[in-house]
Amino acid sequence: MMIAKESLPRVAYAMMNTVHEEEVELLQKLESALNQNPLNVLQVDEVLSELLAHTRVHFSNEERLMQEVSFPAMMMHQGEHLRVLNEMKRIVSHWEQTRDPDVVREYFLGTLTEWLMLHITTMDTVTAQFIAMHKGE
Repeated sequence: MMIAKESLPRVAYAMMNTVHEEEVELLQKLESALNQNPLNVLQVDEVLSELLAHTRVHFSNEERLMQEVSFPAMMMHQGEHLRVLNEMKRIVSHWEQTRDPDVVREYFLGTLTEWLMLHITTMDTVTAQFIAMHKGE
């Protein structure tokens, strides 16, 4: 198993914690789909689609909050979101062309998972503190 929701770093803005937990649930769902034998390609397709859609909304909502409170590092944070979203889309596209579960597993359950933990403990922690300070949470 990869990340347990309980081991996720917590940030100062509750909504962000909820979204991070949802993201981990989707990654766990993807892991489960990838571990099926035989591999259920349609199930992997579904979870990847769900994960991509969730991540788009996740990033968009965070960026809206940053904009609402005039977060000074918004452009840098937004740039990181864009970079990761583009990576995700590239891996999903590769999956759609090759149906190679190893690439999906390596990226989503390795690279992305590690990035998520780092991103939460760095950028999201600072961002959440700023948002909470300005929104009164």
